[in-house]
Amino acid sequence: MERPRRLLDASPGGGPRFTERHVRVLHAVAERYIRTAHPVPSQHVASQLDVSSATVRNDFGALEEGGLLQQPHTSAGRIPTAEGFRYYASSYLPPRRLPRQEREVIRRELAGVGGEDLFAQASQLAARLSGYAVLVRLPPDDALRVHEVHLSLVSSRRLLAVVVLENGLVRQLGVGLDPMPYESVIEDAERSMRQLDLSVGEAPRLLRSVAANAEADLARTLEAVADAWVGLRSAKTFRAGLGRLLDEPEGEDPSFVRLVVEHVEGEAGLPEAPEGDIDLELDEKLAMVSASFAFGAGKGALTLVGPARMRYPQALSIASELGRALSASVNRDAASG
Repeated sequence: MERPRRLLDASPGGGPRFTERHVRVLHAVAERYIRTAHPVPSQHVASQLDVSSATVRNDFGALEEGGLLQQPHTSAGRIPTAEGFRYYASSYLPPRRLPRQEREVIRRELAGVGGEDLFAQASQLAARLSGYAVLVRLPPDDALRVHEVHLSLVSSRRLLAVVVLENGLVRQLGVGLDPMPYESVIEDAERSMRQLDLSVGEAPRLLRSVAANAEADLARTLEAVADAWVGLRSAKTFRAGLGRLLDEPEGEDPSFVRLVVEHVEGEAGLPEAPEGDIDLELDEKLAMVSASFAFGAGKGALTLVGPARMRYPQALSIASELGRALSASVNRDAASG
């Protein structure tokens, strides 16, 4: 997917200047097409705006010349281009707050949920509210603080390291050791790690530094944990709502289904957390609305994935509200930890 301009920079540049009526025509076409998934004829727009069909056809021409509308086939109907949808969506910035009742549902469903369950719950809730596929992506754990590390024997050649991070997150690592040291050595390794004030990103270097001055079996154990530590440093993604998205009319198009699976399951071309609070990326088939949320020293992203014919006002509001709620929940967990 070609990376478009940021949503906040969506106003067309270099093309014709649009009048207020042109904008109203674009909105009428976008809203009708979003509801029906069918090209919008000039007669419908004319009746909506109380002008003649000839006037609307002239406006269609100006909007096509400006790259905001297109004629998908020989019928008289028009649909927005990707740039047209971006221009339409930009009018809903900043996103409106959701109704109080929906905000209360979000607050209630996320209350008391911590750790990774919080992000799984948020993705399912966002999918239910929006009707689209949802991805909640956490940044790599590098900047998060390590609260505790517990080592348990799981076989004659393998330890399980349970790493408790800030925000209530828990990670598990398999640590290979052959031969396995005595239990007292494993306990010493656990104590050594407990005394270190470290982040995930710092841990391998600090563990090797301690190992350099430790006796042989303890050094070997700490080195093995450091070697396994790479498993903590990748980003983590929570998914929900793919079936809801494929229930859209576009779900009958094999090329759309393939594109969705590539993005939702394979994470091809997924956006990073927005620089600001919210952003939009889209092409002629697929749209992704992303909201950022606080996560340790970095930012996570909640992304709604839908057709280009996305219900943008609702999608922007839902993503923004969930991003705000996740930031509040993560900060609450960090403070309580």
